[in-house]
Amino acid sequence: MDSDFPPLADRSLRLGNGVSAAVLHDPQATRVALAVSVAAGSFHEPPDWPGLAHFLEHSLFLGSRGFPEVDAFAAYVHGHGGRYNARTLGLQTLYYLEMPARELRPALLRLVDLLARPLLADARLQAEREVLEAEYRARCADGDCQLQGAIAGQLHPQHPLARFHAGSRDTLDTSDPRFLADLRAWQRRHYGGANLRLLVSGPQALDELEHVTRELAGALPAGARTVEESWPALWPAGQGAVELALEQPQTLQHMSLWLPLRVAPAREDELLALLRQAVAQPAGGGLLAELRARGWARQLSVDCHPGGAGEALLALRIELLERGCGAERAIAALCVDWLRALAGDPALALAPDEWPALSREQAWQELELAPMERAGLWVERWQRQGGSEWQPWASEAAAPRQRLRELAQVSPQRLILQVARERLDSGALTPWFPVRATAAALPGLPAVALPAWQAAPRNPFVDAGGADADADAAWPAGWTQDDALVLRPGHAALLLDWQLPGASDAATRLVAELAEAALAGQWQQTLAGAARLGHDWQPLSRPGQLRGCLSGPAQVLPLVLTRLLATLRDGDPAAWRPALQRRRAATAQQLLLRQLLAHPAAGWRVPLDVPADEMRLDSLSDAELREQVQAFFTAAQLHGRRFGAVPAAAAAALSGLGQPVAGAPPLAAASWCGGEHEQRLPVMAVPGGAEQAVLLRLLAPPGRPALEAAWRVLAVLQQGAFYQSLRVEQGLGYALFSRFHAGEDGAELQFGVQSPHADAARLQQAIRTFVEQQGSALTGLSAQRLQQAREAALEALDGGSRRARLLRACGDWLGGQAAGQHAAVREALQQLDGDCLQRAAAELGRTEWRWLLSEARHS
Repeated sequence: MDSDFPPLADRSLRLGNGVSAAVLHDPQATRVALAVSVAAGSFHEPPDWPGLAHFLEHSLFLGSRGFPEVDAFAAYVHGHGGRYNARTLGLQTLYYLEMPARELRPALLRLVDLLARPLLADARLQAEREVLEAEYRARCADGDCQLQGAIAGQLHPQHPLARFHAGSRDTLDTSDPRFLADLRAWQRRHYGGANLRLLVSGPQALDELEHVTRELAGALPAGARTVEESWPALWPAGQGAVELALEQPQTLQHMSLWLPLRVAPAREDELLALLRQAVAQPAGGGLLAELRARGWARQLSVDCHPGGAGEALLALRIELLERGCGAERAIAALCVDWLRALAGDPALALAPDEWPALSREQAWQELELAPMERAGLWVERWQRQGGSEWQPWASEAAAPRQRLRELAQVSPQRLILQVARERLDSGALTPWFPVRATAAALPGLPAVALPAWQAAPRNPFVDAGGADADADAAWPAGWTQDDALVLRPGHAALLLDWQLPGASDAATRLVAELAEAALAGQWQQTLAGAARLGHDWQPLSRPGQLRGCLSGPAQVLPLVLTRLLATLRDGDPAAWRPALQRRRAATAQQLLLRQLLAHPAAGWRVPLDVPADEMRLDSLSDAELREQVQAFFTAAQLHGRRFGAVPAAAAAALSGLGQPVAGAPPLAAASWCGGEHEQRLPVMAVPGGAEQAVLLRLLAPPGRPALEAAWRVLAVLQQGAFYQSLRVEQGLGYALFSRFHAGEDGAELQFGVQSPHADAARLQQAIRTFVEQQGSALTGLSAQRLQQAREAALEALDGGSRRARLLRACGDWLGGQAAGQHAAVREALQQLDGDCLQRAAAELGRTEWRWLLSEARHS
């Protein structure tokens, strides 16, 4: 893998108004990314108005003095094919924006105006409060929100982490003049000067980036940095360990451990990053490896919740191997012992030769994030680091022993052990995100036979190994080596596709889905060491087929592939059932709109002749399942394609799994028959709610590049309008989207909306009306506006991260896209005029409409 940290050309600035800024020259980029961190968040809001900081974050997007229309910011961003987002944290508030590179100056101008001169008009605030209320109601059914609300109740009641910060209709009275005055005063107090950090990234030269930043960001108001308040200690004085039981039947296979720590904010990121790596160590001294060996847990994740004043709450979230295993206290004892041992000797779970490689790999992965996500991550970290000089990542020279010293504070007398229970008859409902709970003193953790923690073994995926002398000799004809420009230097990728010719029955679909879940489990568990060092396994789901793409450092790829496919070659298919059950259960806990998008009917044009809910895991016995899986891999054709220099040794790993064949896989007959079709899909309903969701797919006939070009432009033009119509003007939903999607089967436009109060018929009619009015909405479209949308569509056609381009190349090959299709769409985009766009909008009514509507299913 690459031996050095990624090269960066950057410059830190201190503006005259006190704002700290950093500019980053990204020569490969086609877009600029802007990110701002305000050093004030939910912890700093007035106690009289819980949720004020979150509400202000929403409200800043409702118009500013320079751009007063309520949808001005969204219309500008969406109209140019950009993206934006914002987050309210405890100690900071974040704003992100990504735009085409040519929009650097107007984008920064609008962002500065939004932050410095918001209108905060009374009528608009009243409408936005209802949006916040809808978000709050959705969160009430979210298990993570319920958990964090219950944990907060065990902390010091005067500490900010113990307060309600989401905001709701009951906590934010937009008709009260005192609230409006406090909201505006809070914005003036915190949104300026030394409280702000700004990151600007783009392909422009550093001098140009600095000039624009100084000129435009200099208009932000000056101001002193927010003084950190004197909050009480996070952990109540004299309180011992607590066992917190929550009535959460849907998460019975989960528990969590919460431990207070004193840690400097500048060290939180490196502590968390190293701890996550150490926990995931799959063998030797790794905590997860020990939990698995004892048959207690399947997966473990780590998070850190900053508490201010040098305090934080460390959280270990554990997925148990069995429902209600009864080992929660023993697991807690093992975790505490491991954390304390790790503080004394980091080599227990992080081999000395591994941690420098991990630091470099993390830096590369961050650099290759999408521009907006990368800028947001870096500016958030910069705020925590303090200091005026921007540092995107920590130096690899820092010793891990020093990075993990805070873990020595962990104590079995200061922790919260959270467990899930099927039913709690004696529990009381928690506030905020109601869930029945009981809390009791935990007198002590049980005596557990603790292991003699051993130093972690060498990570087998660190060394590159030798190169193949004749890589092409071992590959089937037609598995050609493709353009490596989609890969990082030194990386390679292998696309694999198993399918049974002519098979489309429910059993075949179940076998493929089951095998996909098994590979995903293998990747998360045994191959954690490979993932940490840059390898990636990306499933490419399609009903009835098993497909995926493995990428990463080329010389280690054969070893990774061998261990990944060992699941299929040596595993017991009957033991794969729990993995698929967990995947389906996780999908059922998502928002209804996301559940619709995850359904097979939302991804493919080929109709499923058997509804997905009939592909039941219990429809086959263990013996029948083994027989089906064996038959699948005996008869399946294995198609593949190489990207970059894939070593020949990788071909040997495929032996015995399918029949390797030359050429691209045969295409399933894509169904396009015009007309209108409706399908109701069973999705898990929100507990106690009546939310509904609707998804519309408009399918273009295959092989029409001019139509695809027009639809790409329409998607840019309609994003803001769809949001304005359904959310702002009609108030129908809080979760909605519109987008262009180019998949293997062809091009389509998608519209989705979820609402807590409107029924499916009303949502369906609102989407229909919007689509049918597209033609009239284009009347009077200016040449300038059309050119902006055209340029945004061209950037979307060619852009994306390396990983996104790799997956797009996989999809093009699997879909049998003609070699000239991309060029034909590009040419059509360049020639597109207003008349072509009008004709394409008129054709929306004559294309194929596929409606997917949620149908509530209760557990």
